[in-house]
Order: sequence, then structure tokens, then C-alpha cells
Amino acid sequence: MKAFLTVTEIKQAINYWRTREPSSEGCALSPKGRLLADIYGQVTYQRMQVIGISRLAPGQIEAAHIAHDQQKLPL
Repeated sequence: MKAFLTVTEIKQAINYWRTREPSSEGCALSPKGRLLADIYGQVTYQRMQVIGISRLAPGQIEAAHIAHDQQKLPL
């Protein structure tokens, strides 16, 4: 895995989880999708193009890594 994620890679990983694990009642995203959405919100709010993997929580890294492995995303 690379040392950083781009905005596009985060969005692709969120979309992976949207199709893989449909949301539960009252939630827009599954738990793994929400973990990645937190990153996406932070990155877009701060107008960043990339975020370092070292700034992510273990669950966020895992969710991104699984999406990468399953879809062959460019991480």
C-alpha cells in the first residue's frame, strides 16, 4: 500500500463499500463506508488532494486496503 490516499481513491473505496455492504436502518453508509467518509470529509473540507496513511485509524486503513484488494484500486 502507498504512503498516502488521494481524494479519488477514498471516494472509490467508499463506493466499493456502498455496493458491498448496503447501509443498515437509518444509516446512509455501512460502518466501513462511514470510516472512509470521515476521511473524505476531512480531506475535502481542508481542500487536500492526498492524506497520509499515517494519519488514518487502523479501521480506516483496513477498509481502504480491503477495497483496494477487491477492486484493484491504485493504492
